[in-house]
Amino acid sequence: VIALLAGLAAGAQVTIRNDVPRVDVSGNIVDCHSGNIVFHNGTYFLYGEHYGNSTGFGTDKWPQLRVYTSPDLVAWTDRGWMLQGAPLSGTYFTPWVVYNNRTGMFVAWFNAYPNGCCAGAFGIAQSRTGLDFEVVSLSEQGYYSQVDGNSLFVDDNGTGYVLYTSITEDHRVSIERLTDDFLHTTKQNFGLFPDHYVEGGTLFKRNGVYYVTYGSCCCFCRAGSGTVVYTSRSLEGPWTRQATDINCNTTTEAICGKYGERVSSENLIISMQGIGLSPIDTADGRIFLYSGERWLSAPYNNPACPDECRTCTEPPQYIKGHGYMYWIPFEFDGAAVRTLSPFVDAFTLNLP
Repeated sequence: VIALLAGLAAGAQVTIRNDVPRVDVSGNIVDCHSGNIVFHNGTYFLYGEHYGNSTGFGTDKWPQLRVYTSPDLVAWTDRGWMLQGAPLSGTYFTPWVVYNNRTGMFVAWFNAYPNGCCAGAFGIAQSRTGLDFEVVSLSEQGYYSQVDGNSLFVDDNGTGYVLYTSITEDHRVSIERLTDDFLHTTKQNFGLFPDHYVEGGTLFKRNGVYYVTYGSCCCFCRAGSGTVVYTSRSLEGPWTRQATDINCNTTTEAICGKYGERVSSENLIISMQGIGLSPIDTADGRIFLYSGERWLSAPYNNPACPDECRTCTEPPQYIKGHGYMYWIPFEFDGAAVRTLSPFVDAFTLNLP
């Protein structure tokens, strides 16, 4: 299925594909997972986890963090390591970058495990150019400790926030205000969301409404996870949950999962773990590009492996970073996010 998700406005029309590996201008597979896209001064910056030639989770070095750039969301150039001094000792996950208009700096927050997974903290870094980030901290803690996944959001007034999962709070999500330079948390926290055993959270705003999404814990699981949506007129709440999970074939289950503590009876619509969200301005208006990871989709994967957190031998030809990413713009009915459509091979966007 190829979907036309933008109108006929003027501008460069590009096709985003989900049915083939995303490759860079040198023909290499884009190894940049579980991050976000930032547009600045005519350039799209893609930040993510980079697995190199490893078979993935459980190593003492991978993933590290990588950055790619593009003029059009299609022609990507590998710009190398995201952090100065990389590859660093330890492992680093889920980078999220925003631009701070007050300071003129790109600011990154990510999960930092300098001593190995998974007693994690926030890693924080900044850059004037969007490349070659200088590390500020690898040990920042929020109001709640043991970070597992985070996303950043900048409100209309320039105030920054971090949404994150805390392992010590039974894998529950909360929102916290940042300092004006975005380099620390104020620890002004707005309380925990009700669902436990969740991760992959995102936070965004559309037409005056705030949105939070997250899914059941997956840990590089092949089956993927669902996507729960909350909305509010204030970051402090109250928050209202949409009636059903938007990545689940169900009208009864509020949150679906296929791994660990939560194994739903219903199938997921897309076998992916939703883990990123990037506002993208097009000639037809702003879209919210949702991104998910199709773990264990790379060639030569061992079909007997349900996930990559438990011991499961992969053949030496298997390269985790060659796994497929799934990108799709959210669609809306009023303030509600629509249930995801079945797998979309490709879609088009009209860029400005």
